[in-house]
Amino acid sequence: MKSFFLAIAVFLTGGLAAIDNNYEDLRNLLVNPEFDFHSYVNHRDGKAISFVARNAAGWNTDGPADVAYMRESHIPQPILPPLAVRNGVKIEAGKRIYQFFTLPEARLVPGNRISLTFWGTPGVKASIKQLKFDSETGTWSPGEFGFADKRTFPKHSRGELVVATQNSLTVEQPEGKPFATRLYSIENILVNGDFSDKNVSNSEHTYLAGIEIEFANVTDHDAWVFAPGLIKSPNSIQPVGKLRETPTVYRHIPRTIQKLWKGEPIHIIVMGSSIDRASANPPLYPYNEDPASPDFKKPLCDAYDGKFSASMLDRPDLDDYLAQPRHYFSYGGRLKRELMVKFNLPADKILINFMAADGSCIGESHSGLKAYCDLAIAPSPELNGHKSGKTWQQLYPALFARPEGPRPDLIIYGSGANEKTDTPNEVAVFEGAIRYIQRNYPGTEFLFCQFQRQGSYTPNPGDLQALALRYQIPVIDYGLISDLMNRTSHNYANVPADGHPQAAAHYIWFKQIEQAFECHDPIVTGQAQLQLPERVHPNTYGWEGEMAPYREGSPRLFRPNAFILDDAAFNCWGSYAGKQCAIRINGKDVGSPRTSFPRIDLRNSIFRFGNQSIGDRYVLEMNAENAKFTGVDSKVCPNRQFLCISSPLWRGNDLKPQKYESRTGYPYGSRTITLAAGESVEINAVGTDFSVVWVDAVNSGKLKAELDGKEAFTVSAAEPYKFADDSTMFMENRKGILNRPYGVHTLKLTAVDGPVQVMGLYTYDARSNRANERVLRGYASPGATVQFNPPFKAIPLVNTNCAVEQIDTAQLKFGQGTGFYEIIGE
Repeated sequence: MKSFFLAIAVFLTGGLAAIDNNYEDLRNLLVNPEFDFHSYVNHRDGKAISFVARNAAGWNTDGPADVAYMRESHIPQPILPPLAVRNGVKIEAGKRIYQFFTLPEARLVPGNRISLTFWGTPGVKASIKQLKFDSETGTWSPGEFGFADKRTFPKHSRGELVVATQNSLTVEQPEGKPFATRLYSIENILVNGDFSDKNVSNSEHTYLAGIEIEFANVTDHDAWVFAPGLIKSPNSIQPVGKLRETPTVYRHIPRTIQKLWKGEPIHIIVMGSSIDRASANPPLYPYNEDPASPDFKKPLCDAYDGKFSASMLDRPDLDDYLAQPRHYFSYGGRLKRELMVKFNLPADKILINFMAADGSCIGESHSGLKAYCDLAIAPSPELNGHKSGKTWQQLYPALFARPEGPRPDLIIYGSGANEKTDTPNEVAVFEGAIRYIQRNYPGTEFLFCQFQRQGSYTPNPGDLQALALRYQIPVIDYGLISDLMNRTSHNYANVPADGHPQAAAHYIWFKQIEQAFECHDPIVTGQAQLQLPERVHPNTYGWEGEMAPYREGSPRLFRPNAFILDDAAFNCWGSYAGKQCAIRINGKDVGSPRTSFPRIDLRNSIFRFGNQSIGDRYVLEMNAENAKFTGVDSKVCPNRQFLCISSPLWRGNDLKPQKYESRTGYPYGSRTITLAAGESVEINAVGTDFSVVWVDAVNSGKLKAELDGKEAFTVSAAEPYKFADDSTMFMENRKGILNRPYGVHTLKLTAVDGPVQVMGLYTYDARSNRANERVLRGYASPGATVQFNPPFKAIPLVNTNCAVEQIDTAQLKFGQGTGFYEIIGE
């Protein structure tokens, strides 16, 4: 008793007490021991029922109708325990509820002792299971089972977690006593795990992953459980407080959650690489996972021979929806299965669209964003994880029947391993993809849960954390849990080889993502994700627009190995001979391809890049033996316009525009005027950024650009471009004038020391959004003056049916006439 009160005292002061040489913590280690839930009966059926549900946050079942969670006020009095419990759970005959958590989540390490208490009725079997990675001594080879893969792997790389130890208690009906709810306990259970640092499977070691608490009904009648408590103590004392809060991540994906409550179809895209779609070494074979079977851990079929069906795993309802074992065992496949249970939905209501592909990265994904969001690629095992043969409409008819169509509802970013695009500015590549989707599919939500091995596998989880702050996107730190697990289990069991997590690791990954879908009353007010907030990085603007595709045969591929970009970012495919290849932009090496990649693939390419500002001409070259582009996808920034020199908006020169014969595929139009030395043209243009376009030619002079009366640049127009092979070529050129306040700007172009061929001007509105846009509206009288207080940062844009006599940043003076005006600026 003395130890009990000392432990409570220390807990209440925020510490842990050392008692009898054991660290004790009397806080409950279970998530949601109160069985709090949110009932979606009223959402779907319109019935005024909120006191019962089939799912409770933090707890799992095998089927959508296996249990019923109920408020204590609706439970018959004879069943209730003699204390306030808030909720209880009725378990149907032969069914179970369970909760799994890793050791770090509960702050447990081997050597700790734990005890379980619960109130239960006869028929309840309570179990404390310690789950480990398979660690049987020895190796195995798929070739032993007649499969094509002849490699040899440690046995700890096989399949699901297995039970290391199990301690159980079955509640019996006391002879001669009435049916009643009583307090029971399982005490003094040693958390037992150890491992060596070698990548060798060893039965003498226990590669412990976590704890699973299970309550099963082993009778043919209903059984009830109330107020379970798991504490770090050898003694079965009821918990004082809780160690772990019930997740509220759901509030950050409110649109997705509300659709699930209503039973509406949803489209989830899994972004990422081979890691996300569960490509692994060894591949993810389906195994016999029955420990009592003589064929325990025997593969049931080859991973890639096409004979896999979900029916062999007793899930015939998934046969049309998961094409390969890796899709079934990936965190995405597990999420589909769990959402079906949590929200009682059939397989055709939850589309998990695997955009993740082997070798892919976020930069490469930009080429496929539109196709995947629009479901433009037919169901395919390799391309999206679905069996071929049926259309999307046949597989998910309700998705196509909804008013918004099949567009995505949720994007899960698990990608990370292969990224390395524009590092250390890769945040712009991620952010550009988010903003592209937000522009084209408003309301789409995002969830971040990146893979990370040993806390140092890839740098970009920090980028996603920055984006989470700016965009209010929920981030679940699987990488933290995975790293902390390396203290208590074998790192090579978690990730057997080369960075790919095995099936058991995907289960742990999924358990982290699952937290985003745990809902419980009282519902916390939702926090909608921000749509197009201020950008985190300036390079994002170059990544967030549409992709313009150019393929072999296009005049824009004006040399086999050269191309002029539309703006700043691109993705490309090509081939070359030999082992050496360099990608060059404006004569500077920016990286080397991994390998020749001539095939156009919307998820893999030879190279991608965008770590540069907009506005300038960028010549892309592949410098290698027999180098040849088969395609380039070039990003076009949003809100970009081209004011050709033939536009009547240009003034100050009476020369007629002449047709220009381009040798580079007309990247900037086909008209020019030639300014003689000293001649000028002007234009008023609206925007934040500008790009002046001209033609470099022999014997040309210099081009002087002035914006709002101030010189922006003076550049020679007589410089040819020098290619990697030392050949030269005169061609179109352009240069940016960037980062100006939004408004009307006056550009003046003058030829200096010789003639210059001018082609026009690109204007950009690079504002992240219109949050800082200032609009003045009113009615004007003849000769009225409107003062701007404070002044606009640039001359504003004026919409009016009155004559404007004079305008600057401080005021606007009207001429004759009366009417409405709207003044827009920054």
